[in-house]
Amino acid sequence: MRAITAVIIFFAIPGIALAQGDRSRSWEWSFAALYQDSERLSGENGSSLNVDSDWGLGINFGYNFTNHLTLGVDLEWLSPDYKAVLVDDMVDPPRTTTIDHNFSQFNGRIKGTYTFLDGPLRPFVEAGIGWTYIDSNVADGPPQTGCYWHPWLGYICSNYYSTFSNTSFTYGAGLGLRYDLRGGSFIKLGYNVWELDDAGDTGGGTISAARLEYGWNF
Repeated sequence: MRAITAVIIFFAIPGIALAQGDRSRSWEWSFAALYQDSERLSGENGSSLNVDSDWGLGINFGYNFTNHLTLGVDLEWLSPDYKAVLVDDMVDPPRTTTIDHNFSQFNGRIKGTYTFLDGPLRPFVEAGIGWTYIDSNVADGPPQTGCYWHPWLGYICSNYYSTFSNTSFTYGAGLGLRYDLRGGSFIKLGYNVWELDDAGDTGGGTISAARLEYGWNF
């Protein structure tokens, strides 16, 4: 809420933005701060996954075909905490195991954005497709040993683990406000909802996140 309030105050300062210029056939890029909502998924036989809300970082690259239509690429990195309840039904009675950890999440997507109006403050809608890669950071088997020659340290052997991971196709949409500043920079505040087409036995999932961006046209 503090970040949103600061943006509103920033918008209220008179004279900070010039009239909207011609952005057609130009590139833009931005940095983003993300706040992803928590999510609960229920599986078979009492299994479940609870994912905490989390802050993350992102970057965006886009091309403005017109003053209103932009095609861009989002790249996002997060590391939410989660609690998973696993049920082993190969034994009687079924045995449950609880994992309380954090996973590594990467979102990549292509999206189209359409902005309305012609002034410095403009609402927008967007939609796109992409993928989400999640690494549980939990080993899926015993460690494996790899050895190699190092030019300075000599012969080195180390253990490494393979982990449970999953890549899901995603699709979704969002809306928000864009404010163009002097010098070609801009601020965007939006909210997106992305559906995971494949999330294992849970049958799917949803990624909902607020996104605050600061970027430049060039």
